Amino acid sequence: MKKYFTSFLMVLAFSLMLLLSACGTANDAQVEDTETDAVETEDNGADATSVATENANYEMTTLDWSAQPPTGLIKGDYYYTEERFRQGHLGTLEVVKNDDGIVYVEFNEMTRPNYYNRFFQDVPKRLSEYNFSMGEKKGAAWIQSVVLVESQMITEQRLTGEFDVVSGASNSIDQSMLPMAEVIEQQMTEASNQSYYGIAEDIGGGLTGFLQVVLDGDTITSVRYDELFADHPDDIEDPALKQYYRQSKYESVIYDEPSRIGFNVQMDALNEKVINTQDLLDLSELPAIDESGDYASSGFTIRNDAWDNYLMLAEKIQAELIKDGLR
Repeated sequence: MKKYFTSFLMVLAFSLMLLLSACGTANDAQVEDTETDAVETEDNGADATSVATENANYEMTTLDWSAQPPTGLIKGDYYYTEERFRQGHLGTLEVVKNDDGIVYVEFNEMTRPNYYNRFFQDVPKRLSEYNFSMGEKKGAAWIQSVVLVESQMITEQRLTGEFDVVSGASNSIDQSMLPMAEVIEQQMTEASNQSYYGIAEDIGGGLTGFLQVVLDGDTITSVRYDELFADHPDDIEDPALKQYYRQSKYESVIYDEPSRIGFNVQMDALNEKVINTQDLLDLSELPAIDESGDYASSGFTIRNDAWDNYLMLAEKIQAELIKDGLR
């Protein structure tokens, strides 16, 4: 009996050792996962995963910035560069210069394709939910330093040197924007073959229409049309759209396009068509251009009224191109 009891105790002790070992392994794995997440979060010092708006509800951020482009017409020599920084984020910098000097600067950054949060993979930061997510988590939004530095560049008529930034939102400035500004400064020592025509106007309802056209010689190489929501929800008429304040239809990740074809997809199709036809005013065969459609067969339900806003601005750009001998 004593022999059996001793054997039982040995089996019991061995089982306890296995159990404790398994628990330790699970705890180690949990710690490792936590550390991995912490490393990823430190990727740019300002990544966040939650979004500030959901459905028709919205939270008013306490952070201050303006997402609006300069209104009116801007044209001049065009300079552009892009580069991937910091594990794959794609930075882009555009500068427009005319007889008055530097008249327009725009920096943007696309998150890396393998971004650790799928919601923000390959997302433009400037006019998307990214700023609210980062601001909620870090107390500063990516765009705050961006618009501050852009303003200084235009006011002080320089692209390089020291600039004031917003604390907590300077990594992209130091690691992406300013290195590219040095590249463009070098480009600007020679005349550019490219020209820029941009126009932004209030189109009603708390929206600003923004059309940008780039040419190489007399050949159109890029057409970008977007509609930006007002900086404050109170200035947006449609209650369902208030949640998109300081964002744009093209860059927002969660914006629902009523015509049932993504706004970004439609505007990408516009860009491709104009490059092929060299005609800013021909919308034939583009998505959601008819008054109505059968969703099952055509893929859209109603005409996208952005086309009318686009044509209004495109006609003004066309007139400038004709005046400048480019049409």
